[in-house]
Formats: sequence, structure tokens, C-alpha cells
Amino acid sequence: MDYLAFLLSLIFLAVSWWMTRKKKAISPVTIFFALWSVILFLSILNLYNIYKPSNEAYFLIILMLVFFAIGSFIYMFMRKFVKLPSKICERKIKKESTIKPRFKLYYVLCSCIILFNIIDIIIIIKELANGNPMWQIRNWSLEPYGSSNPLLDRRSFLESIFRSVILAPAETIIPPITAYCFFDLKNKKQKYALLIISLLVLFSSSIAGGGGRLGFIYYIGCFLLAFFIFCKNKKISADLIKKYKKVMLIFVIIGGIFVIAYTTFRTGIGNFVKQTYTYFALPPTLLSIWLPSIKSVSHTWGMTSFFGIHSYLFRGLDTVGLDFLVPQIYNEAYSNILNAEIFKDVGYGIGNAFVTPIYYFFIDGGYPFVCIASFVFGCIITGFYEKFEENINIKSFAFYGLIMYGVFVSFMRIQTAIPAYIISFILVLILMKETKEAKKVKEDKLLIEDIHREEK
Repeated sequence: MDYLAFLLSLIFLAVSWWMTRKKKAISPVTIFFALWSVILFLSILNLYNIYKPSNEAYFLIILMLVFFAIGSFIYMFMRKFVKLPSKICERKIKKESTIKPRFKLYYVLCSCIILFNIIDIIIIIKELANGNPMWQIRNWSLEPYGSSNPLLDRRSFLESIFRSVILAPAETIIPPITAYCFFDLKNKKQKYALLIISLLVLFSSSIAGGGGRLGFIYYIGCFLLAFFIFCKNKKISADLIKKYKKVMLIFVIIGGIFVIAYTTFRTGIGNFVKQTYTYFALPPTLLSIWLPSIKSVSHTWGMTSFFGIHSYLFRGLDTVGLDFLVPQIYNEAYSNILNAEIFKDVGYGIGNAFVTPIYYFFIDGGYPFVCIASFVFGCIITGFYEKFEENINIKSFAFYGLIMYGVFVSFMRIQTAIPAYIISFILVLILMKETKEAKKVKEDKLLIEDIHREEK
């Protein structure tokens, strides 16, 4: 079953790449299958005494891959071969837009993040001086609100809300916005000011988070995606491409050095290869370990998978004393979210969190929900990508960056279960200002005539 899952993932990867090879940007669907091909390959190797996943775990992964592919490919087929009536097309002719970030708000958000990170860093330095290891501090930073540890005990209720609702989502949207502006802006002073403050956010957030490495991967990834798009669409000159290639190479090397250094500092010298392997090989094993438990829980019918969408509503009701309006199914979903963070024996030691989207889908509705949810996400992600291809600008690239981030970390968890991830999409809309200018009537008429001719 493991080799079958790996083979299917490779096939879907090849098909996805072939269908999108001439597009302006890399497809998140291609990234999804590339990621799972790597995960399944490493899982099959079964190194460092990691427990071998069960056949049922691999079967569920196969279902996820197959139905995700079906949803994605059906959407692409519909877009390519099914033509919309001309009246619908006429309604879709929109006004031209000029979209720019609200730079003052961007700087305010970055400054707030850095300020609160400095407060956490001071506490971390004190704890390191007291002999607490970095991995323990990292675990403290990941504990939910209400937990008791040196990092969380000093925070007030209002500060916790501000961090969760504003600062955490802002951290997620800063990398794609900075990356796009770096290649798009003509004003060098503004370009490098954005770069510097975003790097301060990146480094301070990583230290304040106990040595988090994912931020570096995401940040560098956003720059690589932006560079690819600007090069392929010839938005920058050949001379700048040569210059930026060198800059990007240095960027990747420095980022790699920091990731290795952080890993070594957290886990000890000589553990980088093991950490990298277990980072990606762990999800099938953890899913297999959790399966007996999640089979016995009551289905939550989407409340666990989409916890990030509704959780703050019910938390707010509970906070103001209207807990009688909070359904029991919400409490069950919240318990499922917290359970994913419980450490389990995985063979080489203990591991948590990397439970795959299947953990959430299966809890919500068993095998049928795994198939349906995978199909729906395949359609949604492909739909967004196709729309992004039609109009690439800073706002759509920010959304693209968030989608790519969600796809990349999907081997850990489904991002729709994370409130901050959902809010980050709203924050993009707030951070962008848009001015619309109507197209000339003559241009509209010509476009409609072209649509009519294509239909005939």
C-alpha cells in the first residue's frame, strides 16, 4: 500500500506539472503532489527506528491524493473545455484596478510585531540563563491561551487577543507582500526599507518562537515564487534578472545556514539530517498512531476541519458569559484540535502536531468526509490558481503566497483549522487600497465581440 501511494503521488505530480508547465506561476497543486511524493518516499525508507505506518493510514493517504487530484483536474477540464454564455462573460468584464499596499499600516504592523517579540526575547534570555533548554521554550511558545508558562503568564487577556487576532495573521502576510514589492517597486529606498523591517520581523519572530525554522522557509519561498513570476512574465530586465539571481542564491545560502544553525542549537550538534528526515517522514506514522483513537470519537461534521472559521465566534460567546449559546460539538472540535498537539511515541522518540489533514477530515466524518473534503479542497485551490493566473498583482500574489503556505504545511495540519490563517486573508484586503478606472467603452465592445466569435 505504501508503494502504491508513492506511485500515485508521482503520477499526479507529473500530470499536474504537464498541465500547468506553460502557466505564469507555479501551481500549488504541483507543490502539493511534490511534497507528498517526498513524504511518502521518506516514510517508505523507515529510518531512525521510526514506526512503520499501517496499511490503513496509507490507504487514507491514497484516498486524499486521488480525490484531491479528481477535484483539481475536473476544475481544470471545466475551465478549458466548457465555455460560459456570452451574457455571463459580459457581466464579468470589470474595471481596471490599480492596487497598492497601505505602507503606513504595513510599517505599524511590523513595528508592533518587533516590539512584542523583543518582550518575549528578554524573557527567553532569562530562561536560558536559568538553564531551561531551547526546545522547552519552543514548546511554551506553542501552548494555547490559558496555559501556564513564563512566556504566557505575563500576558493580559487583551494582549493575547491582540497577538492572536492581529499580529499572528500579520506575520503570515508580510513575506509575500515584501517579496512582490521587492521586485515591483522602482523606489530603491522604499524597497530596501520594506526588506529590512521584514527581516527584523522574521529574525525576532523566530527567536521569540524558540527557534522556529518554518518562517525562514516561507520567507525565502515567497521570494523565489515572486522571482519566478517576474522572470517568466518578463516584468524585469535581463540585466536585473542576472543581478537578482546572484542575490537570490546568496539569500538561499544564508537562509539555509540559519536553518541549520537553529536546528543545531535546538537539538544538538549532528542531528540536522535526522531532524530533516523525521520532519517530513513523521506524518504517515503519526496518522497511523492516532487512527485507533479518532475512530472512537464522535464526528464533528466540519467543525474540526474548519475550526479556524468559527472558533473566535464561539470563544467570544463563552468569554462574555453566553456559554449556553456554544454548542457541545464546538467543545468536541476544540478538544480534537488540542489533542493533535499531544506528544506520542513514534519510535525514535516523541512527536506531535504532524497529523496530516486526514486527522481532521476523518474526525469530521470518517472515510466519506476524507473523500469529499479532499475533492473540495482540490477544486478550491485549483480555482484560486486559475483566477490568480488571469490577474497577477500584489493582492492576488499575497493570496497566492498564503495558499502556497497552506499547501506546504498541509503535511502537518489543515490550515483552515487555524484561526490566524483565516484572518490573514481578511488582513490582506484591509492592507490593500484599490483605485478603479473604467475601461474605454470601445475596448469593452471589442472584448465582447471576441467572446462571441470564440463561441461560434
